[in-house]
Amino acid sequence: MKTIMSREVLDTLDELVDPRWTAVIVVDVQNDFCHVDGHFAKFGKDVARMAPAVKKMVDFVGKAQALGMRTIFLRQASLPDARMDSPAWLRFKTRDGKAPDYTKPGTWGYEFVDGLTVQQNDWVVEKFRPDGFVGTNLDHILRTQGIQSVIILGTVTEGCVESTVRSASYHDYYVVVLEDAVATPNALLHEGSLNFFRARYPIHHCDTVLTAIQTAKQKVHP
Repeated sequence: MKTIMSREVLDTLDELVDPRWTAVIVVDVQNDFCHVDGHFAKFGKDVARMAPAVKKMVDFVGKAQALGMRTIFLRQASLPDARMDSPAWLRFKTRDGKAPDYTKPGTWGYEFVDGLTVQQNDWVVEKFRPDGFVGTNLDHILRTQGIQSVIILGTVTEGCVESTVRSASYHDYYVVVLEDAVATPNALLHEGSLNFFRARYPIHHCDTVLTAIQTAKQKVHP
């Protein structure tokens, strides 16, 4: 801890990821975004370059769940007939040439990638915009569970991940970003977002964060 303006502030990594007040937020790790047979790949996006990071995501989430971390899965959705899409949003969704009907509920593309398992005590939050807080109950879940800090991973780096990172910070949560467990088909935009994260938030590799979680747990139950 450190003191700023007479207020106690979480400071070290093991404080920021302490399971007593921290949740893992998994952003849109869905087939349409991550799989070579998904929607993004069909419209020419280099999804294959995301594979190593997606593997890291699945591995980290499983290990975090085993350590007792509260875990919230964000899931992007597009309803049939654009029922949640304004004209402005349809323009945004199709700006790069892809069709706007990705991650439709009930489809394979909407499902989480293989190996990513929602456990009984986890939460799933459906969203219709990149920011996981817009039009959802995410903030309510975090506050009712006494969460002060979030660990964020997922896809895509410059889109839903960056939007949710910024919003979590602006909703007064501490934010830790997993550097090797965020991904996008666009290498240039990925690096741009990582540079932004490095300038403003703690950003660490999965193994470092898992070790810090274990350290925090041991301090409570040596």
